[in-house]
Amino acid sequence: MTPAPARKLALRALQRIRRDRAFSGAVLSALLMEARLSAADAALATRLVYGVLSTEGVLDEAIARHARGSLEPPVRDALRLGSFELLFARTPGYAVVDQAVSAVRSARPRAAGLANAVLRRIAEEAPDFPWGDPDTDRDALARATGHPRWIVDDMIGSLGEKRAREALAAGVEPAPTYVRLDPFMSPVEETLRALAAAEPVGCEVDPDCFRLGVPSVAYGSSATTGYFSMDAASQLAPRAVGPSAGERVLDVGAGRGNKTVCLQAIAVRHGGPAAVTAVDLHENKAARLRSRLAGSGVPGVDVLAGDATDLVGLLADARFDGVLLDAPCSGLGTLRRYPEKRWRLAPTDPARLAEVQHAMLAAAAAVVGEGGRLVYATCSTTRTENGDVVRGFLASPAGRRFALEPLSRAIPAEWERFVDPDGCFQSWPTSGGPDGHYVALLRAGR
Repeated sequence: MTPAPARKLALRALQRIRRDRAFSGAVLSALLMEARLSAADAALATRLVYGVLSTEGVLDEAIARHARGSLEPPVRDALRLGSFELLFARTPGYAVVDQAVSAVRSARPRAAGLANAVLRRIAEEAPDFPWGDPDTDRDALARATGHPRWIVDDMIGSLGEKRAREALAAGVEPAPTYVRLDPFMSPVEETLRALAAAEPVGCEVDPDCFRLGVPSVAYGSSATTGYFSMDAASQLAPRAVGPSAGERVLDVGAGRGNKTVCLQAIAVRHGGPAAVTAVDLHENKAARLRSRLAGSGVPGVDVLAGDATDLVGLLADARFDGVLLDAPCSGLGTLRRYPEKRWRLAPTDPARLAEVQHAMLAAAAAVVGEGGRLVYATCSTTRTENGDVVRGFLASPAGRRFALEPLSRAIPAEWERFVDPDGCFQSWPTSGGPDGHYVALLRAGR
């Protein structure tokens, strides 16, 4: 039996992602564009690829129950695909096993018998998956939600049982699509007219934030001028900085520049452009950011490449009214957007990254002027990278002139449940809602 077009493409994508350690989005987009599948087949292929990647460790555990010894990578790819359909998509065995075995036979003929035996055993066990009670057994919870056990433990320890379970459940669902309008690239009214078929709905976090009801309409066309993808919760960080006309603002870890655009758009909305300096470690990224800002027509931004742990050296004696540190982090709050990432992270990564975050926060604090605002932001849910970093900073010599300031003025009423006991913002992935982001506002003394 020849594999159906969607399964065939999904297997090709999985093989390429595994072989090149590439990110799924770029690989899948390229293959879909080349294959020109029907809308239904394209949707199925996307679901299969993202599903296999996000549950990879669980699938390997299921395969290992019945396959002894090592498996050749192409065989494992096909077994993972078939196992995902059996365990998570709940596709009937008769519709899965023959096609998966056919895929194995085309890649490694001698492994077809093994594949048939393994998948038939998994199909027999599928009704009892996740092989335990997720309400009382954390291993079963990890299997049911497709997460490594250490992430389950960390989320429960950081967020509490109820919130962690909500986040874990949302982690196996497609993430909603939020966009941010770029008023410098195109007039807002014109962009919204172009987006009408995508059914944009405004978000309270910012007038330029919208959720798309039919995102495929927007990203299935070539007309993407005037907006860019950006999770709603990540847009809270520039809002917390609250730049105004003429203020000196620093964007540390600017990357692609989404938050840079947000900062200047907010300032213009409040009277006029701020004097924004954007810093990224790598000159090639800084060059791309300069090109983007020039093409979009964003005014008043100076882009520098340099070490964010030595901002005093990079910026000389400059002092800023507002500083945004978008710190490099584990990304535990955005795993549903990067399905391959959860199985590439190590349990030691949050603690390792926290050391870097603390150094960057201390460096950012040194260039905040009297009475200035310092915003620390991550896309993580772990306390290790969030509250612990901020509390450690405040207890250090670098943080002595700062105090936490509640974010109540910046947080929409619909997000009040994301306010932590310190008045900081901590969201977690929710069904149909934003990803996991952390934002803390620190005010310098005068």
